[in-house]
Amino acid sequence: MRRAPALALLAAIMCGAAVPPALAADSDAPPGSPPNWLPNEPWVNELWLPFDEERLPAALGLTRGEIFSWIRNDGSHTLAQLARRRNIGVDALAARLVASRTGLSAPQRARVRSYSRRVVTQGHLAQHLLFHALHQTAIPERARAIFGTPTAKAYGRLRVAEVSPLDIGELHGVTRVEMRRRTSAALRAAQQRGVRARIVTPAQAKLQVDRQLGQIPRWLGQGRYNGPPPSVGGKSIGFRADVAKKPSITADGTHVIFDGYRAHIPTAERLGEIHVVGRRLGSLATFAVSPASDPGSKKPHAAYNAIVAPGGRWVAFETAESTYPLAKRVGAMSVLVRDLQTGRVQRVHDLGRPKGAPRRSAYNPTLSADGQLVAFEATDAGVGGAAPTNGVWLADRAAGLQRLITTGGTGAAFRPNLSADGTTIAWTAAPPGSEGRSEVFLRRLAGGEPEIASRASGPDGAVADADAFDAVLSADGAVVAFASQAANLGRGGRRARIYARDRRSHETTILSTDAHGPAGQPAISGDGRFVAWTTRRVARDGRLRARVWRHDRQTGTTSLVSRRTGPRGAAVGGASTQPALSGDGAKVAFTATADVTGTKPAGLAGVYVRDLERGTTTLVSTHAANPSRRSVRGRAATSRFPVTVSTENLVCHLDD
Repeated sequence: MRRAPALALLAAIMCGAAVPPALAADSDAPPGSPPNWLPNEPWVNELWLPFDEERLPAALGLTRGEIFSWIRNDGSHTLAQLARRRNIGVDALAARLVASRTGLSAPQRARVRSYSRRVVTQGHLAQHLLFHALHQTAIPERARAIFGTPTAKAYGRLRVAEVSPLDIGELHGVTRVEMRRRTSAALRAAQQRGVRARIVTPAQAKLQVDRQLGQIPRWLGQGRYNGPPPSVGGKSIGFRADVAKKPSITADGTHVIFDGYRAHIPTAERLGEIHVVGRRLGSLATFAVSPASDPGSKKPHAAYNAIVAPGGRWVAFETAESTYPLAKRVGAMSVLVRDLQTGRVQRVHDLGRPKGAPRRSAYNPTLSADGQLVAFEATDAGVGGAAPTNGVWLADRAAGLQRLITTGGTGAAFRPNLSADGTTIAWTAAPPGSEGRSEVFLRRLAGGEPEIASRASGPDGAVADADAFDAVLSADGAVVAFASQAANLGRGGRRARIYARDRRSHETTILSTDAHGPAGQPAISGDGRFVAWTTRRVARDGRLRARVWRHDRQTGTTSLVSRRTGPRGAAVGGASTQPALSGDGAKVAFTATADVTGTKPAGLAGVYVRDLERGTTTLVSTHAANPSRRSVRGRAATSRFPVTVSTENLVCHLDD
């Protein structure tokens, strides 16, 4: 039987590095394999579970959640251990799992039983097949057709750089409609191949596809890379220093909240890979926003995608359980709000939901200035075999209730944004008759019907004829900025540009210029006067290059934000992304891989604040050196790309 080391090992081999033996989570793994090793076989790569997964909880007398709680520690836990506690042998459990399989020939039955036995005895393999719905090769192997990249490796390089799949497609001239359709088709086709091979049953294939499609809206727009960290000699060591991303700034410009990534793997395994951090501008110290994980539990939690309320008292963020080892995020996501004055943490995505409600994964939170209202996107598990449903919800923390804003009509609804005054909400969805094209919708929360905001000037201006997305609202909801690839809003199509629509005058204005390149990630000041965004391009070396800009809608001028300190500081290289504006637009927080101020490791992401009135750029994130990297003694660390590589016996899987 052929086996495959992880792609981290591949990189070491290709670079000529010696690879000493290392422990792996799975006993079938060859010497030197890392804990996340998986066999390079189609049924593993494409998530063909050889039995109906509902039979596993029945056989073990446990719920799916209880099984996950056990197998999340896949470095030392297997399903066979759970079976032995119930006096069930490995072969007996494997036989039970496939007992309902009918119409199989003797060789086919032997094969699915053998595969089932391996799932039972191999910890990471079980976690992968049961709980990693989008860790598969069907999408990255077809990256050229889905996202327009020249090769699968080029797609993988951008994903490791934390460019979202949607952004990758846009950089290569593919519309969001095309990406969603092609991604869904690739996942369906992969499961059908498993059915034809008589490895997966039609019922299990349907369950897996429904689960995957329910996660697609979130996954396509997610920049965070959830693949294995850099490694040396099969040992995961993390990056050379801590990393920081996704800044959010208070309306008064005094505090910045951001996501902090722990580079030291043992620390991440104890406390979680990502946590939410805050800093008061002018202060030398950061403060914790997300609660710490219990370091002795081996059940860390990751907290990320934070956003601070304009008023500065409340912070909303997502949290998810982590695996052990490597502390990678897995399972359902929750939305929490922390009161920075009292320290109280509240789960808001389940407010007012009845007991027994479908399992929910919630993400992309947004807050009103007073912290009372929290909107978020959620995917609810289907009931009775039904497919999962996606929608935008609004939670009222004071009332302890929530209500559905929209399910998106003919498609998913995603990326909600609340106005600071809590009167208006915006989101992206596909309107009826659009054949899946996304538009920006607005709705007054006090009543009224949703309206399409992504349209040309005039009360009834033409609706954008290509995807519009990523809406952000001024404090009173009167101005909405968004990105669109439309050809009928003022420029030719296929390239994303930034627009602003004034809902009072019904005027839609283009803000970004073609010279700056494809634009996205808009942010807006409280009064709607200033709009910031990111422009991106793929350089000849395949790496992302990006800059942050700010436009003054009153004067019509556009200024470069991502520059070194000084009124006319030099433009920085690398990738500058994720802008966030203070209420008056004078300060812009952003993420940059360049060492803008000479105080951060170059190439690793950090959070900066540019004060455009003073002409200063300041690093606000911290970047403690990783002690594991100092012990490497000059040997090169390698990163796994989340793509299948065409080298024999080598495989890696897409991050979810």
